[in-house]
Amino acid sequence: MLDAVTAALAAIEAEGGFAIELGCGSDDLHIEVEGVGPIRYPISAATARKLCAVARPAPYGRRDKTLHDVRVRDTWEIDGSRIKIDARRWQRTLKPTLATIRQRLGLPGGGELKAALDKMLVYGPGQFFAPHQDSERADDMVGTLVVELPSRHEGGIVVVKHHGEKRVFGGAARGPKDLSLLAFYADCHHEVKPVQAGYRITLTYHLLYRGAATEPAPLRRDAVERLRASVNAYFSTPAQRPYSTATPQRPDRLTYLLDHEYTPKSLGWDRLKNADRLRAAALRAVGEHLDCEVYLALADVHECWSCEGDDWDGGYGRRTFGGGRHDPEEARDADDHELIDLLDSDVELRHWVGSDGRVAASIPARLAMDEVCFTRASTEIDPFRSEHEGYMGNYGNTVDRWYHRAALVMWPRARNFVIRAKVSPAWAVDELASRVEAGRLDEARDRAKELLPFWRHVAPNEPSEAFVLKLLSVSASLGDAELALGLLSPLGPHRLSPRATPAFVSLVQRYGSSWSQRLFSAWLADTRHDTPPWLSLLPHLCEALGAGGAHGEALAAWLLSREAASFKRCYTGTLSLPDALRAESVERRLDDVLALLATAAVIRAPSVRDDLIAFLTAPETALPLMTAGALLKRCREGRTPAAARALGLQPLYRRVVERLDRAVAAAARSPDDWSIEPPSGCSCALCRELSAFLRDRARIQIAWPLAEERRRHIHGVIDLNQLPVAHITLRRGRPYTLVLTKQEALFERDAALRAEQKALLGWLKKQRSAFSEDGPSIAPS
Repeated sequence: MLDAVTAALAAIEAEGGFAIELGCGSDDLHIEVEGVGPIRYPISAATARKLCAVARPAPYGRRDKTLHDVRVRDTWEIDGSRIKIDARRWQRTLKPTLATIRQRLGLPGGGELKAALDKMLVYGPGQFFAPHQDSERADDMVGTLVVELPSRHEGGIVVVKHHGEKRVFGGAARGPKDLSLLAFYADCHHEVKPVQAGYRITLTYHLLYRGAATEPAPLRRDAVERLRASVNAYFSTPAQRPYSTATPQRPDRLTYLLDHEYTPKSLGWDRLKNADRLRAAALRAVGEHLDCEVYLALADVHECWSCEGDDWDGGYGRRTFGGGRHDPEEARDADDHELIDLLDSDVELRHWVGSDGRVAASIPARLAMDEVCFTRASTEIDPFRSEHEGYMGNYGNTVDRWYHRAALVMWPRARNFVIRAKVSPAWAVDELASRVEAGRLDEARDRAKELLPFWRHVAPNEPSEAFVLKLLSVSASLGDAELALGLLSPLGPHRLSPRATPAFVSLVQRYGSSWSQRLFSAWLADTRHDTPPWLSLLPHLCEALGAGGAHGEALAAWLLSREAASFKRCYTGTLSLPDALRAESVERRLDDVLALLATAAVIRAPSVRDDLIAFLTAPETALPLMTAGALLKRCREGRTPAAARALGLQPLYRRVVERLDRAVAAAARSPDDWSIEPPSGCSCALCRELSAFLRDRARIQIAWPLAEERRRHIHGVIDLNQLPVAHITLRRGRPYTLVLTKQEALFERDAALRAEQKALLGWLKKQRSAFSEDGPSIAPS
């Protein structure tokens, strides 16, 4: 459907050209140049040489840089401040000529085109200016006027390109004393070909459009009707988003990137250029017919292209801006690469102008590219920034380009709420709240239903606590359980901060415990690896729920049982891990254990607490000794002895102290004991042989001929379990020999572990009062 819109816009052709050339007499143009004097026509070669003598080499602009390079621009310039023109006489010819230029460039009537002198340029034999684009020096600058003065010369023709079209100008003067005037839009690419003989001498002007347009754009009814039909079909037809499996949805917006470039001050309905003016007028007419909002905006376009590799000339040179060669040590500009395929692109809109011509409040938006059409590709415009990424591994050469463009944006007024809600979920909730407060509940429910198709994608992006508080309040006020479920499901339990808890408890009481369980099930089913943890909030939440009535009590008990069971499932999954990895994994969940125990205490659920502690002390699922000690130490952090006792960790305390007593009382490793406890897990023949070597108290090294796959397995077991064993491969003979050598670190590890155990045991015995009350009777293994 977007292709049909693009075709309909392209069919609305410009009434004017992007570049025009006129001829006129020179009688009214009287010029004096400082250091040379009055200029007589036709200008002689001797006078031209005098002009060159008082001139300076002309620079050129490259984004924010001013550069000199005769391979890009080779000409002389004289600043306009050194040129004196009889303005009164010159205006007699220039003013009507500018009126003709305005009309033929397709600028609207009502405003006036003016010319501001910039400089004089002198091109001698062989001199030229490579393809370039003029900068708009002022917000009301629309183009450039080149007045070619009478002089005998050959060559120096001007080539102007815009939107894939090229025009060649060789001078429109009819007589030897006539002037040739060339005018073109500032965003055209143009070049001056080398002068073959003689001197080409010009005055350059900035063309300024001032005043407001008054005459309407001339539109053909059939062209507008074709555009209306294509836009209507575009907005009416659900479309599948690229790379999405979601249900096709109708487009939100239509964005048309204009052909010409504009600055914030020059962007206005009455200042649009050429075809932009006609197409914008047609889209406004269509917008009125289809009841659409229509805006102008500035667009920041980013494109990522694949490109050819560095184009080295045998390793000693490369392609350059003007087609010559640069020194190989110079850095290559990202614009010099030939683009191949567009890999990715995005458009961000800013500086909005409403249909009334006033600057509108910004509607920040980053557009999907299936909402954007254009009749002029960005590659025909100079980017304001480029970055080249060379070949890297699996990635080919790429060029990133950024462009400043302008756009017309429109959407059906009926979708105003949806479009703004996608950009700002907080704004949408504020709108719902205002309707609720005004007693317009049915309208609030209707608007809320419009959010559901996309709400899960945008609501999580709103980070503020105020957003959650207001959404909870609105969800309760709507009085619709299913609608409230849809609005809240995209969030997550980690958003239930202490400030948000009272509002959530009220919601639970309104819609019941079954509804609340469905909400939590949706939240927890959508948990990803990057979802923030939330169990630290559980004790406070369940305490508030327990004080909030029967539904709250039921939800609190359900949550505790569910999360305790979930923890045990996850913990059981760690039992097959190597000991070091298992201890590391479990230690990351110690705060969750304490949160579950604290929750059991505040809602008085001893059975859940006792079951969890029994699980953590059972022979087959017991916490690793030092990990269990770390849990007990963490239990005391920030808690009084009474608060620590309330968590019910007495059985775990007794078991840890008993095991530490035995470990500390055991004899230290003797210097000749090289035995290592084998890792659990794999019981294949290779691992059984490895275990025998590890258990051997006297054996320090083994040379083991093994094929590659078998060596890889042993390497993996040693690394995964962080065993103090060096393993190297001797690449002689077949199969290669794997040499395993036990390391002195074995003794260092044992000594460090015994020191840690003694310190922990001493600390635990000092904390006896925090774990002194009798807990559930659990026999040590």
